[in-house]
Amino acid sequence: MNSDTVSAPANGPPSGPQPQHRPAAPAPVSALLASPINILIVDDEPKNLTVLETVLDDPGYRLVRAESADQALLALVVEEFALLILDIRMPGMTGFELAQMIKERKKTARVPIIFLTAYYNEDQHVLEGYDSGAVDYLHKPVNPAILRSKVSVFAELHRKSRECGLANRALLAEVIERRRAEAQLRELVEELEAFSYTIAHDLRAPLRAMLGFSSVLIADHTAQLDDSAREYLRRIAASAGRMDLLIVDVLNYTKVARGELELRSVDVERLLHDVIATYPALDHAGAGISVEGPLPRVLANEAALTQVFSNLLENAVKFVAPGVRPRVRVWGAEAGGRVRLWFEDNGIGIPKDAQARLFNMFVRMNRAERYEGTGIGLAIVRKAVERMGGTVGLESEEGKGSRFWVELEK
Repeated sequence: MNSDTVSAPANGPPSGPQPQHRPAAPAPVSALLASPINILIVDDEPKNLTVLETVLDDPGYRLVRAESADQALLALVVEEFALLILDIRMPGMTGFELAQMIKERKKTARVPIIFLTAYYNEDQHVLEGYDSGAVDYLHKPVNPAILRSKVSVFAELHRKSRECGLANRALLAEVIERRRAEAQLRELVEELEAFSYTIAHDLRAPLRAMLGFSSVLIADHTAQLDDSAREYLRRIAASAGRMDLLIVDVLNYTKVARGELELRSVDVERLLHDVIATYPALDHAGAGISVEGPLPRVLANEAALTQVFSNLLENAVKFVAPGVRPRVRVWGAEAGGRVRLWFEDNGIGIPKDAQARLFNMFVRMNRAERYEGTGIGLAIVRKAVERMGGTVGLESEEGKGSRFWVELEK
């Protein structure tokens, strides 16, 4: 048990030993929760205070003594108390009058008060005690076990209240931090949107021309080129296609981040075949992509789902061991009104320590130290799927390929 004394004359400034009230740095939450509960004991007879200290001797309590109403008020101004144990018969101001003053002050209005008295035993006195704000009214000599039991109840209530207060402050801090992060994200999206449309205006037109011209050359003049020229032409077309995909990624990301997605029933199988046929970047060393249908329709935004498919397929064909021809297998499974689409590749796989952060926004990835990507492609996949009410995931083992999955409502 800890005990302090507040000493002050009834009509004068404080004198004698005083509890120390120095400003301190905020204590850790664990320290606050473990600190003793403050209990103010008020009696004009020092021997009665000593008896109370003996009865309530507990390391979980810090008992503060006051020998007058003025000393009690001084203590209440300086510190927070879980409970007041208050004698009624005191010179200058009775316990009833002190209790009424305490209940009128906003800071102390909710502090529980237990009255102790050896004189005021009539029913009207008990009623007056409760009317003045007491939660209990005990007669002296009090049974020590009963007093300890009552005090322990109020001490535990105060501990729980303190825990709730700390939890609320922590929650408020988290909400403030989340709002700050959301504001930063909105600012980033606005900057990204402005930048992306600049890129689209300055780069997409020449890129589309390059893609179209490359496609014509590949379709009409491949036979007239030697192997080296054909390989260079294929690389030009693939690179231009990847750059075009990146621009589309950025443009779609701004829409996803703003939540501008209208959902409707989408034919997954048709969309997959369109993506495979449309995006030159998927032509990676003659990649083999097989779609095993029939595939169920899903509730999605077709533009966003197109981006998801193109990103996952390009990711699947890009990371293969030297000399290995990429292979990708796509299939679907339906359960409980939802559809899960699988994208399985024969690539180099993804290390376990990288899988947990793979879909995080703008995280630079290093896949088995063979390729470093921007991280934006899979971040867009995650955001787009979540905006459509779905989830994404990954199963992979380094050196044994990967299986990405997308789950959406049917």
